[in-house]
Amino acid sequence: MKGLAKAAALVLLGSILAPPAAAQQGSNLVTGGLMANRDILMPSNFAELSQTQFNFGTARSMAMAGAFTSLGADLSSMAINPAGLGMYRHNEISVTPLITMTRAQNSAEAWGSNSSNRFAMSSFGFVFNLYEGTGRTTSVNFGFGYNRLADLNYSTSFRSTGNVGSIADMYALQLGQDGLVADDIMGNNLDWFMHSPGLWPAILGYKAGMVDYTEHPDGGGSWWNPSWIGSDRDNIDIGHYAGVESRGSVGEYDISVGANFGNKLYVGATIGIQAIHQELQYTYAEDYYYPGGSAERPEGVAPDLRFQQLWSKLNQATVTDGAGVNLKLGITYRPIPALRIGMAFHTPTYYSLETRYQGASLGLAFCNDPDYNPGPDDFPRPDRDGYIDCPGESPVLASNQWSFTTPARLLFGLSYSIGNRAVISVDYERAWYNGIRVKETPAFAYAPSDYNDSFRNDFKGSNTVRIGAEFKPLPILALRAGFGYSGSWLTQEDSVYSSPLAREITYCGAGVGINLSRTVTLDVAYSYQKTTQSSYWLYYADLYTGGSVEQNSSALYTTDYARHAVALTLAFRF
Repeated sequence: MKGLAKAAALVLLGSILAPPAAAQQGSNLVTGGLMANRDILMPSNFAELSQTQFNFGTARSMAMAGAFTSLGADLSSMAINPAGLGMYRHNEISVTPLITMTRAQNSAEAWGSNSSNRFAMSSFGFVFNLYEGTGRTTSVNFGFGYNRLADLNYSTSFRSTGNVGSIADMYALQLGQDGLVADDIMGNNLDWFMHSPGLWPAILGYKAGMVDYTEHPDGGGSWWNPSWIGSDRDNIDIGHYAGVESRGSVGEYDISVGANFGNKLYVGATIGIQAIHQELQYTYAEDYYYPGGSAERPEGVAPDLRFQQLWSKLNQATVTDGAGVNLKLGITYRPIPALRIGMAFHTPTYYSLETRYQGASLGLAFCNDPDYNPGPDDFPRPDRDGYIDCPGESPVLASNQWSFTTPARLLFGLSYSIGNRAVISVDYERAWYNGIRVKETPAFAYAPSDYNDSFRNDFKGSNTVRIGAEFKPLPILALRAGFGYSGSWLTQEDSVYSSPLAREITYCGAGVGINLSRTVTLDVAYSYQKTTQSSYWLYYADLYTGGSVEQNSSALYTTDYARHAVALTLAFRF
């Protein structure tokens, strides 16, 4: 399974770090994982930014799981089916603040924070009645508003012990495969922008003492290796520590028009202007412990290293900002007063993105040989029996332009009313994630065709079902509940990818609506969402030479998310 998964990952990721063919000498290095390739956007990033979660919006929509393709007279209709805007018979202004609480569930032991709580705006806007008549056209309404489409606030952190592999193994292979020597990246000789940003973590690893350029034990010149960790891994316990913190959201500003024809046919259109903002912090750390010990070498100290790495830590930060535009067209038909049939089509959103990237590391090593005092040519040079502080920080890689299109969506909905007491609504949505297309990439990233081949081969259309119900025991009181399920958009759900990808999303909601007066309503909703994700590596480095492959990777991990949200909508009708 591991070999097959990495073969699939080769198609998914390519190898931007591979040197020119003349320098490869028949070998090819493929690297990836959650802590690699952070300088560029990966297919998993585009998939995450393409998600649309209609369990946000107004509190009424949230409580009913967003099953509003055939329902209407709600600000969320502008983002789901704009034909619902034609059902308004009055003007309305509403605002919906939101609190989200996200919890991560990891397959490994918790290390730091696995929760993220945020206050945000879920929806706000207004609907204005442009025309009211008695002829064929009953009414025309105009709406403007904001609807939150996806929440990108989460935090995960975990650790595992008993490992023998190190991310330094990947760094050594990267530096060697690129043909670098220590003088190329030492001191003032280092020009960051002369090297691929994908190499920057490896260069920082060198500055932090994780890898060194030393004489090969078998002769044949110098080579990159984790000399301060040691090549004999049979008697070492390496701890892996990983953390990801994300802040941001995907929101949409909607400009909508909806028309009502004889209270039987409703049509509408929305121009959606979407905005993305996501800040990501990646933390990866290792510590190194050597069991055993003697009078000369206490437990935890390497028996044969003049320099010993005690721990290492790498931080990486990315910021993505973007704006996009799409068009939504919708229609709802009412064959009988109690039944509504709705359909909507969402064009792909065309996005223009800008990313910024920076890596920073800090290493701490211990000179554990009391009889060794480094000479003036040794670098770095600790105090006798002292510590080496090896900070390093890359410049900011800014103003990198990307553009891509999200999946097209087709929605169908049925709803049935039981007098003025109850309504039940069912929605089906098809989203073509295999239709994501990357249009523009920076010079140092993969070509758009590489990304698009990945989407064609590794992604598929996803199916979503939403069910919502509302019951009014009293004219002024409404009780609501809803359930939704989104299936996988991965062609092989059990495959392992460099970064976690959602395999399925389940959510449910409940809420209460109260008419405070003839013109003021208050809605409260609670929503729970569970996202199950694919397995992933923290890092891997596969060196293909001829017909053989040398594999270096972390263990496999999984991270699932549970998101709780509470929203309150205050609406004024006039």
